[in-house]
Amino acid sequence: MLDFLIKNGTILTQNNKREVLIANIGIEKGIIKYIGSKNLNAKKVIDASKYIITPGFVNAHIHFGEYYLRGYHGNISTEEYILLGEEFYKKFKDKNDYIRKSSIYNVVYESILSGSLSLMGVRGWPYVSRMPVNAFLGYPIMNSDKKGQYIDNFEQRFFELEMEDNTKYFIGLHSTKWVDEKILIRLSEFIKKNQDIKLTVHVCESKQEIEFVRNKYGITPIELLYKYNLLSKNTLLIHCCYLSKQDIKIIKETGASVVVCFNSNLKLGNKCCKVEKLLENNINVMIGTDGPATCDSMNILDTAKTTALIAKIPEQDIFDMITINPSKYLEINTGKIENDYKADLLFFEKASTKITYTNSIINNLIYSPDIKPVHIMKDGKMILKNNKFIKKAKEIKELKLEIINYIEQNNPPS
Repeated sequence: MLDFLIKNGTILTQNNKREVLIANIGIEKGIIKYIGSKNLNAKKVIDASKYIITPGFVNAHIHFGEYYLRGYHGNISTEEYILLGEEFYKKFKDKNDYIRKSSIYNVVYESILSGSLSLMGVRGWPYVSRMPVNAFLGYPIMNSDKKGQYIDNFEQRFFELEMEDNTKYFIGLHSTKWVDEKILIRLSEFIKKNQDIKLTVHVCESKQEIEFVRNKYGITPIELLYKYNLLSKNTLLIHCCYLSKQDIKIIKETGASVVVCFNSNLKLGNKCCKVEKLLENNINVMIGTDGPATCDSMNILDTAKTTALIAKIPEQDIFDMITINPSKYLEINTGKIENDYKADLLFFEKASTKITYTNSIINNLIYSPDIKPVHIMKDGKMILKNNKFIKKAKEIKELKLEIINYIEQNNPPS
């Protein structure tokens, strides 16, 4: 007997045919086991005739620890923003763990409410794993006051990270600017020995970064990564705002994927990636929000809208970038409503004023990103019912208010 039978929902399957079906979904032990018209026996039946059901979204690049930088004065560069984070870390170093815990919970909570059930970002442990999400957490490689301590013996410490059922780990190289050649060599040797480990890197995000790398190495950041054998199907390149034709050729040949973060790029005064050029070269592209301070919204649909408006590509391609494309890179059975996939489901009200025709649902979702799911199912369990988050909401909000009060009394950086 099934655990759940969800009846008569309008389903955006995201299967290979991208079918939109009015059908029933059968769920057993958190996994989709049936899609069709049969009324199968189930412990619980849910009438979904008033709902549009989509796969849970995947946010392929997020910063968990920067919530309390939200609200800084705009018009600063990428490099200035990084230094702002370093300044904040130094100023509140004694309370860093306390602040970081709250930051992570706020970022994940906000992400879930807008439909992101799979999150990929550096650090975040152990708190991300305690939330109802698929967590992909990166071990940071960055030569800075804030994260420099992680470089020591990272080859061993990576494998000491605590294993959780909902968590996988990867290497998060901040950028080629924030490490030296010795670290690149060590990382190259580590990846060569552990070829199944995924690697992410901020790359070609700003003109300053490219100029720095050219002056130091005489090549582009992409060419530098290629030189040290750090590009493969397991590599995720973040931002890619300033790519040369040769860079794109290298990315294509190595099978690396790209995640774009247009809202963040615009706020920090950078160009946006030429997504259409990547798609023309059959490069796997996905969308991330970036951090809560540079993007301001953890709603992946908000960044998807900006991407659609600038890139001028079909809405279906955009929707793929927050569902099946990142799931393909992460090698996880989510991002589709299909047999043997996780029952990570979002329920949107058909009656919403933002929703019009069945054949325009994806268009509606992308261009009206303030639409929020009214129910959310994660691994076959309802974690949001009628817009109410079932666990931790009160604790998250109370801790946030305590920290805001503490920071305001101690003059946060502006």
